Amino acid sequence: MSRSVPAGALRVLLCFCFAFAFSMLFRAANGLMAPELMRELDIAPARMGFVGGVYVLAFGLAMIPGGIALDRFGPRATISVLSLIGIAGCITFALAGGWIGLSIGRALLALACVGTLMGSIATMARWVPPQHVAFYVAMVSAAGGVGNMLATAPLAWLIEGVGWRGAYWALAAACFAIAAAVWLGVRDRPDGKPLESAHEALGDVLDGLRQVFRHRHLWGLVAIQFAVYPAQAAIVSLWGGPYLNDVYGLGLGERSWVLLAMTAVAVPFSFVIGSLDQRFNSRKGVVIVLVGLMALALLPLALHGRWPLWLASLLLCAFSATGSVVAILHTHVRFSFPERLAGRALATLNAAVMAGAYTMQQVTGIIVQLLRGTEAAAPPVAYQAVFGWLILSLAVGVWFYRKVPDVRPRG
Repeated sequence: MSRSVPAGALRVLLCFCFAFAFSMLFRAANGLMAPELMRELDIAPARMGFVGGVYVLAFGLAMIPGGIALDRFGPRATISVLSLIGIAGCITFALAGGWIGLSIGRALLALACVGTLMGSIATMARWVPPQHVAFYVAMVSAAGGVGNMLATAPLAWLIEGVGWRGAYWALAAACFAIAAAVWLGVRDRPDGKPLESAHEALGDVLDGLRQVFRHRHLWGLVAIQFAVYPAQAAIVSLWGGPYLNDVYGLGLGERSWVLLAMTAVAVPFSFVIGSLDQRFNSRKGVVIVLVGLMALALLPLALHGRWPLWLASLLLCAFSATGSVVAILHTHVRFSFPERLAGRALATLNAAVMAGAYTMQQVTGIIVQLLRGTEAAAPPVAYQAVFGWLILSLAVGVWFYRKVPDVRPRG
């Protein structure tokens, strides 16, 4: 670790990694168990799209208030307190008797996780030199990839052992552990002093929010945020499992291995992609190239409905790996705004991420239901349409993002 990085940075990083890993597990778990939930609780695809999307809807609606809390009270207190809400979310999900109960549980889990990633980025930017921030954010993203991995085969083993309800009782304990780890292990600044924004009056807080909304390049950043992670979440967190079940007939255990491969490959690629921020003096250029590769990986799946399973799995893994570009994208956002506005800016842009994810999951749910008709399983063409929609969304996001000024990683 660089000598310019304060002592304790690794401890802070590990606490955030632990918290974000479970945040991503909660976000992705629905994609694994969706077929079982739909059968056991008699939930239609559009309703399941809502169950998947309500997480990101609640997340998005809470993002800006969460960003204000990150600036006003600091990430340590905000994340610790919100994590306790996750206990109620897990219990509600475990006791659910239909799609409404599942939706309420996932909404509460969204509130519990709302400050985790943005608080991590804002805090690490205070702990490490600017040129190293993207790499540290990539490590947090890699931890999120581990959380996605836990939401595949390991979660499947847990479900097979204690059922999906029992699994969520176990995850309630994890929420308490997150709150304890962040409260005991994190300081908002290396010197332990309160944030400058902690002393803002309500008028100053709202004025800072207005400054974020008046940023001349806000909407270009919103457009790319609205597309990149939402496209990834639509597959990893929702339709990856049903796609493998409907098109290839894979059961819970079999499809969990494909989903595990998709999420596992993203972990090392998070480090590789994070290092690109230091190798190339253009964050925007790296983002545009990698988003193009994401779309390219989906193109064969959109053009043909039933490739051999090994090839479809390889393309899904390539798509998932390049999706780690979000680490550099978040860093671009962080350094496009003053430090005082870090929480509010990151939260505002992440609200676009969640709005995009909700929209993406709702639209794709409608696509699958319309093309499935009265059949028990959706035909390959339904998933081709989903992949095509995601490609179009990525292209539109890049079109608007290309006008945003670059933020240099060095200098």
